[in-house]
Amino acid sequence: MTVFRAYDVRGVYGTDLTEQLVKRVGESFGSYAEGGQVSLGRDTRTSGPSLQKAFLDGILGTGCQVNSFGIIPIAIISFITWKEGLKAAAYISASHNPPEYNGVRFRTGDGYGLLYQKSAIMKYYHEGGFLAGQGVQIDRDPQEAIERYREYVEEKLSLERPLKLVLDMGNGAACTMASFYQRLGFDSLILNGTADGQFPGRGPSPSEESLRPACQELLRSGADFGVGFDPDADRGIVIDDRGTVLPPEKVAIIIARSRYKPGDLVISGFDCSMILERELEKDGIRVQRERVGDVFVANRVKNSKAVLGVERSGHFFLPEFQYSDDPFAMSLALAEIVSSGEKLSHLADMIPHYPYKQMSIQLKEDPAAVMHRLTDSLASLEPDTTDGLKITTDSYSALIRPSNTEPIIRLYIETTKEDMKELEEKYKGAIRQAMKA
Repeated sequence: MTVFRAYDVRGVYGTDLTEQLVKRVGESFGSYAEGGQVSLGRDTRTSGPSLQKAFLDGILGTGCQVNSFGIIPIAIISFITWKEGLKAAAYISASHNPPEYNGVRFRTGDGYGLLYQKSAIMKYYHEGGFLAGQGVQIDRDPQEAIERYREYVEEKLSLERPLKLVLDMGNGAACTMASFYQRLGFDSLILNGTADGQFPGRGPSPSEESLRPACQELLRSGADFGVGFDPDADRGIVIDDRGTVLPPEKVAIIIARSRYKPGDLVISGFDCSMILERELEKDGIRVQRERVGDVFVANRVKNSKAVLGVERSGHFFLPEFQYSDDPFAMSLALAEIVSSGEKLSHLADMIPHYPYKQMSIQLKEDPAAVMHRLTDSLASLEPDTTDGLKITTDSYSALIRPSNTEPIIRLYIETTKEDMKELEEKYKGAIRQAMKA
């Protein structure tokens, strides 16, 4: 597969993704930025320093002034880019992918995800004609940016009592944020807080399985809740006071009910649980769907003036803080709610739970061809084709879509009945049949 994915550049370092390629991406990005002021950061991956240098070589050759932060959460660099009125931002990371992967992510001047495929970046990459100039590198202290963000959010934060949190930094960029929570008055227990690009603590992806040690620590310590972050710290997975990993949709419902009002709009990823509509519409809060991908949801939140955005993978967008996906802002909004007296587990229990299953099917052929055959075979069910194929009935939903980052087809099934096994057999069978055709 190409490294130029739907919303970022990503691949295996040293094979798909090389310094030469990343330097050209830097030249393309710098030309897009028209030699202006930009910011640059990275997560903790071991290939990060080499790729950051290559990207810098490219962008500096276009005459840009580059604010270079090194290891810093992408949410913080997004905030600084917006607050300082910079042209755009770039970030070296492969998000939740394994350590051998790396890539380049992009942010607009307003700090949210840049749809780079629709920008001049790709035109420059393919056609050349880069701007030429002598750029300037300004080395910036990540802690200075984090402190500025802390001062900004502190004015928005109102806690009625001190809280104890368990924070699983995942050996990624969130490792830089321990003092942030402490200075805001939280009693924070830090897990996997040492920066390490091999992610030895629990791996790069925060999940119900990988966060089990964090759940156990939360129960042992009696903490109010916990959060697990991914390597670039744009995702946050929440653990309640009973040590249960909460679906992001439930977290979104809890936040929306507390902070927003009837008539407000929430944007959800296309693969999110149908519980969002079924619950929030009781409160008069509208829910609209967007195709899967944090960049797509971010742009929809911004352009539709939504109050909240959520993806099932743990991306949260709270425009009252900033337009970027920001797990730190999410955790603070949740902290305000919990500090008022109710336990997070009680708030979560008030929301029904529907069985939800996600499966991945490896492909050896073009995903588009398989999806085309599925479109024909499932046409009688009148699927929504916003992003893949989604069949929705009164009792269940099934979504089939190709991954934006891997050569696989994903199948998501949610049901209000006890028929998960039957639905799984039905739709996995349809996918296998399309693969054989």
